[in-house]
Amino acid sequence: MKRRALLLATLATPALAQPWTPSRPLRLVVPFAPGGSVDLAARLLAEPLGQRLGQSVVVENRTGAGGAIGADSVAKAAPDGLTLLWGSSGVLSIAAALRGRLPYDPARDFAPVSLVMRAWHGLLASPRLGMVDLPQVLAMARARPGVLNIASGGTGSATHLLAERLKLIAGVDMVHVPYRGSGAVYPDLAAGLVQLMFESLPVALAQSRGDSARLIAVSAPTRTALAPEVPTLVESGVPGFVTSAWFGVLVPVATPDSIRAVLGDAIREVSSVPDFRRRALEAGLEVVGSSAAEFSELLATETREWAEVGARTGIKLD
Repeated sequence: MKRRALLLATLATPALAQPWTPSRPLRLVVPFAPGGSVDLAARLLAEPLGQRLGQSVVVENRTGAGGAIGADSVAKAAPDGLTLLWGSSGVLSIAAALRGRLPYDPARDFAPVSLVMRAWHGLLASPRLGMVDLPQVLAMARARPGVLNIASGGTGSATHLLAERLKLIAGVDMVHVPYRGSGAVYPDLAAGLVQLMFESLPVALAQSRGDSARLIAVSAPTRTALAPEVPTLVESGVPGFVTSAWFGVLVPVATPDSIRAVLGDAIREVSSVPDFRRRALEAGLEVVGSSAAEFSELLATETREWAEVGARTGIKLD
């Protein structure tokens, strides 16, 4: 009897212990159009992740409604590990804080797997301003409220939200000037018609290489390898101003822990490969490869921060 029980246990154990493996190609849903920074980052991950999982990972661009259509399609997908969301702050933490009507719940409908990579923001100043660092700019803003203009790519855009957050944390009064896209700002920034604007760090670096703009601060917690000579906003007198354009993988919330664990391990393996990190850095991206718990903490923290910005400024994205 004991031998029979032992044999049955032995036969049953391998089936229970087998790690999940995908049965067919995976879909990595990008809620934005091909060719942008969100899409580029996803495509950097897709091929090496597929190699780790033994199935190809196909990037699928599902656009519309500011990313809500693509995100919602993942929230309602089968929780089998084969449909992944390439998430960003715009469809998750910012949407949760500032958008009142969504077909999905950013906090409840997804299970974070890993924060994969991020791009810091840079603060650009007009060369006509004649100031070389952020402390000088803030001193002027405090001495002459409402004199300085800070431009953005449009009301409700990421660059607008960053501008409002700077004003709140630094306690300064600057006039927000929205444009129709960030590209339209650069000539006016060079001419001194507007004095400041935020931009993704890769773009900010490109703009600052000429005479059209000066990069005076970055939003990283410490100085970044992309621009080690540029101080952070924190060290320049804006405490707690650490924010990035980040990208991570999430799955439908009902996805089993065992599947999430396999996906997370595969992403962290890819994230540790020097060639992958090099290629990401060349695109202006810093590889993270976080745990699910770290990603969850980031989402909760950012949602609170953007909700505070919304409450104090009245900004709504609906």
